[in-house]
Amino acid sequence: MNLPASHVSARARWRRGLLVLGAVALLVLGSFWTRPRADGLALDVQPVPLNPSNPGQTEAGPLRFRGGLWLRSADPRFGGLSDLRVTPDGSQMLAVSDCGRGFVATLVHDSSGRLTDLRSPRLVDLVGSDGGALLSRSERDAEGLAFDGDDGLLVGFEVRPRVWRYARSPPFAGPAKPWPAPPVDEACRGNRSLETLVDLGGGRFFMACEAASARQNSVVAWVGVGETWATRSYPLGEDGLGGGFTPTAAARLPGGDVLVLERRFPPLEVRLMRLSKADLEDTGPFEPREIARLAPPESVDNFEGLDVRQDSSGATLLYLLSDDNGCSKQAGVVPPRLQRTLLLLFELTG
Repeated sequence: MNLPASHVSARARWRRGLLVLGAVALLVLGSFWTRPRADGLALDVQPVPLNPSNPGQTEAGPLRFRGGLWLRSADPRFGGLSDLRVTPDGSQMLAVSDCGRGFVATLVHDSSGRLTDLRSPRLVDLVGSDGGALLSRSERDAEGLAFDGDDGLLVGFEVRPRVWRYARSPPFAGPAKPWPAPPVDEACRGNRSLETLVDLGGGRFFMACEAASARQNSVVAWVGVGETWATRSYPLGEDGLGGGFTPTAAARLPGGDVLVLERRFPPLEVRLMRLSKADLEDTGPFEPREIARLAPPESVDNFEGLDVRQDSSGATLLYLLSDDNGCSKQAGVVPPRLQRTLLLLFELTG
């Protein structure tokens, strides 16, 4: 059947319009992938017990369970959370991800201080020193996070180990400013390098590699600031690298001691080690002391984040965060979520 010329012309114009709209859509989507952005996030938040096999369990050594959350999202940008900091009043958490993003959310505690919900989550693409997007996977692997004074956030990266400083308000605002870190790239490399970063107070910081470049029973750690760093040795535990514990995060206790979070797999297990203030002032190998351990059937996953705060009653609270290795590290590729993003709250007793 022959169509009238006017009909053919209208259909041609319609097709050309669709092609133009499609091209514009592709340009917009492409700019979203490369352009730094901060926006909302659809997040499913579910409570988790300390021990699913025994929901009534509330104690794990000196740790008293005060609530846990399982965070999930269909958004491929979410996941891979590797360290966190909680504001002193407990109202907000900040975290960094393996995929070069900052995560910001409001924490909700009930009248008894239990962690019950997480609201207003959003992601912020981390930027470089030029204010532009971090384009390569080796640039984006953020693993450590620390407060730097009242107005700064320090982000530690592995693979290409370095520390960059971002604004604290708004969180993770750039451009990034290089921060004088110790020679991490000479001590530990690749996907198991800079992992632990914490403010010790008085302008000093503690940093540690996740693993050594060769099979050893210790990793390199540092205490210092600026151009002045003391190189120390941190023990990996009784099993060494072949299944032993490695440090993934740290937090300062109110009295000046430091808690170090260690993880191993296999078997999946985490433990908390305590470094005394005197040990941090020393110059020899560190001598951490184990204070608690979590293992299945307790709610354990790939924990890589730790922070500490005191509540209004003086109780010492510990927040643990796990990395589900689930964020998209490559455009168009959504990895399977074989692990969980867990946020657990404990009170340190004793």
